Amino acid sequence: MSMTQWVSRALIPATVVAGLTLTTVTQARELGYALGFPPNSAAADAAKTFANKLAAASDGGLTIKNYPLSLLNLAEMSDGVRDGMADIGNVLTPYFPRQYPHANMAAELTMLLTMSDKARGRQGMAYVGAMGEFLVLNCPDCAQDFINEGQVYLPMGATPEYQLLCTTPVRTVADLDGKRLRVAGAQWSRWASHFGASGVSLSGNEVYEALDQGVVDCTVQSNPELGNFGLKDVVTDITLGIPGGVFSGGSLSVSTSVWKSLETGHRTDLLQAASHLMADMTWRYQTYGDRDLEEAREAGVTLHEPTEALVEASREFVEEDIKHIADNYTTEYGIENAEAKIETLRPIVEKWLDLIDSADLENSEDLAQIYWDEILSKVDVKQYGI
Repeated sequence: MSMTQWVSRALIPATVVAGLTLTTVTQARELGYALGFPPNSAAADAAKTFANKLAAASDGGLTIKNYPLSLLNLAEMSDGVRDGMADIGNVLTPYFPRQYPHANMAAELTMLLTMSDKARGRQGMAYVGAMGEFLVLNCPDCAQDFINEGQVYLPMGATPEYQLLCTTPVRTVADLDGKRLRVAGAQWSRWASHFGASGVSLSGNEVYEALDQGVVDCTVQSNPELGNFGLKDVVTDITLGIPGGVFSGGSLSVSTSVWKSLETGHRTDLLQAASHLMADMTWRYQTYGDRDLEEAREAGVTLHEPTEALVEASREFVEEDIKHIADNYTTEYGIENAEAKIETLRPIVEKWLDLIDSADLENSEDLAQIYWDEILSKVDVKQYGI
C-alpha cells in the first residue's frame, strides 16, 4: 500500500465523523403547535408568522409545524399540552377556571379599559401588553398556575373592544332596561344585570339565529364577529365603546418539558417569535374588525355613540365590580391577596394605554418591537418556567 492510499483510508473515518457532527449541529428541531382555531382565521394566520419568525431568529435551528384545528381542539388543549400531545398550544384559560384562576382574574378585569379614553381602536393591543407584563414579570403565582399544568405561559393576543351589536338602537341607560343581551363572560353578564338587562349565554354559532329570530336584542362581542359569523346581515345598530373590555384570556403555552430541554439561546428565540405572534394576532383582529365595521356601516347598519350618562354609569359599575371580582376569586378559587394583585395590575394597564395611545404604529412589526422591548426581552430565560 502506498503512503497516499494509507493516508486516504486513514482520513475517511475522520471525514465521516466530522460530517455526522456537522449534521447533528445543523439539524433543526421541529415543535408541533396546536391551534384550536381553523385555517385562515386570525390565529392561524398569525401562527404562520410565528413559525417564520422562529425559524429566522434561530437560524433554522428551531422550527414550528402548525396544526390548525386538527391536533387538539380548544377544550382539549390544556391537557394535550400537559400530556405531550403538542409541544405548544393555544390555551384559552376561561375554559379551565380552576386551573388558571390568576390569569382568568386578570382577563376578567379588561373593563378597566373603559376607565380611560386613551387607545380607542387599539385597546386590545394595550391590554395584551398589560396581561403579558403582569403575568410574566409581576405575578409569580400566575406563572405557577401554568407550571402546575405542565406549561410555560407566554402571551398570545387580544380582540378589539367589545361593543353592543344589536337589532334595536341602544344609547342610554333607559334603552338597556329589559333588553336581552348575549354575553360571553361573567363581567359582561354582571354589567347587563346592573342596567336591568338579561344576560343570555349562547355559543358563537347560535348568535346569528338568536338575533334574527329576536331571542336576543344584542350580542356583546367585538367587531370581527360581524364577518366571522355573518352578523352584519342581521345587526341593524351598533353602540360603540359600550360595555367595553376585550377578550385576552389566551396563552401561547409551551410544554414545560420542551421549555426545559431548550438551550437558553433557543428559549430567547422562542420569546422573540412570541412577541411577533401576539402582535400579529392582535393586529389582525383589529384590522379585520375595522374592515367589518366599515362594511356594516356601508350596508346600512347605524352606529351610535352612547350618551355621556351611560358612559359614566358604566364606569361606576366597573369600579364597584372590581371589588366583586376580588372577592369572588378569593372565595371560589383561593387566590391570595387578590386585591393587592389587582392594584398591581391597574397601573400596568394605565401604562399600556398611554404607551399604545402615543405609539407610531405602521404595522404589526412596530407593535411586536414594543412587546419585545417592554416584556419578553426582560425575561430571565435561565429561571422563568423552571
